[in-house]
Amino acid sequence: MRGLVTVLSAVLATGCAVTPPGPLPAPGATTPEPIELRHFFASREANWGYRISPDGTRLGWIASHGGRSTVHFRTLGLDDTRPIDTHSRRTIDSFTWARDSRRILYLQDQDGDEQYHVYLASIDRPDDPPADLTPSPGSLAWIARVIRSDPDHIIVVWNKRDRAVFDLYEVNLNTREHTLIAENPGDVTDWLTDQKGHPRARIRHVGPSERRLEVLRDGRWVELQRFDLEEFNVRMLGITPDDRALLLLSSRGRDRLSLVRVDIATRAESSVYEDPELDLDQAIVSERTQEPLAAITYPGRQVIHFLDRTLEADLGLLRQETPTGLRILSFDDGERLVTVEVFTEKGRESYLVDRRTKEKRLLGRSQMVQFADSLAPTEPIALSVRDGLRLHGYLTRPPGFGAPGPVVLLVHGGHWFRDYWGYSSVVQFLANRGYAVLQVNYRGSTGYGRAFRELAVGEYAGKMHDDLIDAVRWAVASGIADPARVAIYGGSYGGYAALVGMTFTPDVFACAVDIVGISNLVSFYETVPPYWKVGVMPLFHKYVGDPSRPEDRRRMEAKSPLFRVDQVKRPLLIIHGAKDTRVNVRESEQMVAALREAGKDVRYVVFPDEGHRRDYGNWRNALRHYSEVENFLAGCLGGRKSGS
Repeated sequence: MRGLVTVLSAVLATGCAVTPPGPLPAPGATTPEPIELRHFFASREANWGYRISPDGTRLGWIASHGGRSTVHFRTLGLDDTRPIDTHSRRTIDSFTWARDSRRILYLQDQDGDEQYHVYLASIDRPDDPPADLTPSPGSLAWIARVIRSDPDHIIVVWNKRDRAVFDLYEVNLNTREHTLIAENPGDVTDWLTDQKGHPRARIRHVGPSERRLEVLRDGRWVELQRFDLEEFNVRMLGITPDDRALLLLSSRGRDRLSLVRVDIATRAESSVYEDPELDLDQAIVSERTQEPLAAITYPGRQVIHFLDRTLEADLGLLRQETPTGLRILSFDDGERLVTVEVFTEKGRESYLVDRRTKEKRLLGRSQMVQFADSLAPTEPIALSVRDGLRLHGYLTRPPGFGAPGPVVLLVHGGHWFRDYWGYSSVVQFLANRGYAVLQVNYRGSTGYGRAFRELAVGEYAGKMHDDLIDAVRWAVASGIADPARVAIYGGSYGGYAALVGMTFTPDVFACAVDIVGISNLVSFYETVPPYWKVGVMPLFHKYVGDPSRPEDRRRMEAKSPLFRVDQVKRPLLIIHGAKDTRVNVRESEQMVAALREAGKDVRYVVFPDEGHRRDYGNWRNALRHYSEVENFLAGCLGGRKSGS
């Protein structure tokens, strides 16, 4: 009792809100049986990403085949499903149709190195080895445009010529030949092509803190707009039907990311849609009409603002009484057929909607729907921290949770990212093992406007971490968390936050799970990919510091967990992929070496054939990873294990 009073006093002293998020689970609620790991992370029943072919005659989707996930396809109205054999042991998680509706395009890397190549496979010869359309070892490419009027060519973005920058190439799908159509002068961070595949606009990073939007006019690039460094989140969506303006998601001169139209001739900007409080997370633009269809925000759960009222009415067929979200996955050429994913925090269902007949057809359910009664609800929450800032996040409490009980603070990466409401295999896995899962969009997270992001400048291991600590105090004061059984868990920036938790606030957490985290902010800078130099590193210099400046270097080292291992009191689990190109495996190696030299309790797991991403391309690695997490947390928080 004395410990709880002490924590409550600390909460009140820091100004942290103590309002509970909602009623606690009823006493005596049934605790479901543990669900096997394979259902979460290596399921043979998983299916997602349904896409209708451009001609509207076929469906493609991702499902299991040969111990990995790959593209499957069938003819509408027939039971003739076939898988694409990628001739790789790696899973792929998305694809798109070529314009002829007989070929499939997808991206794949090697052993998690994120050096993605563009591959082409034929549904007429699905067992043949796919063709690598970007066969330059060590390069990275992705699809910029599947040309609507030309079934034989696509446009790719590729750093074949110079690993530090990306050019535009036209690729012939029949001959596999590629032609350079726009060369990067060294500072272009994004390209836009029109529907014919012609380069039309680009964004350049000019100097340390300025970006310029340029359009191609009469054979030369002409400046259209300027952006400061913090307006980095501008996204070029397309060209208007009259060919006179660009559609952008832009925060230029405003706090929030909004949908705007910029006239190419006059440079005049007009608002199409903006939310009064939040950044737009996404805007959907029609490939057929080139008009915007919808804008999406996440105040808690998903909110869709339809700009096309006919589409809104057509998708009303999928409306449900309980909270859900929608993802529009694909249209056919005429936009008569549309595939849509309906999701909750407990799983997904995919539908084909015929907009002409007003019929819907269930295509598939995610493997977790069968366990819906055993999965946990995810509630949007809000709390105030010690300086009065209002934060938003999510709380997931398992059925039968005995409060106060064990809690995992799950910290998102980025830090230029945010947590969302919806199904998360990691969240539901943790909840099924008996832990309440707390997710907080700490200052610096995206989605809440520029001013909120810039509160993170200079605050690594500072106020950004205070936000996490205040969230834990809020959970304790709300009667949710047992203060002696709270773990911190995260990947990338979240892994760094986990290490900060154990070295800067060692009395708060019972243990930590660090996945591909940064241990030394200075050495991290030395191994980032070459293509980060133009677009990414200026932001790190603003928010974290520039190690070439002695005063910045000292501050960065002071915020680095590596130099505070003597403060660690509780056990850590550290996991890294040896092929990580974003956060080099050295970050974990040096942290583990320092911890072991200091006699601290640390378990270290390295995957030689994985990289930065935690949704592993190899099922064996995924099962090993989460088995390690399961066993580690059971040891320090007392949760359950599935035995598989």
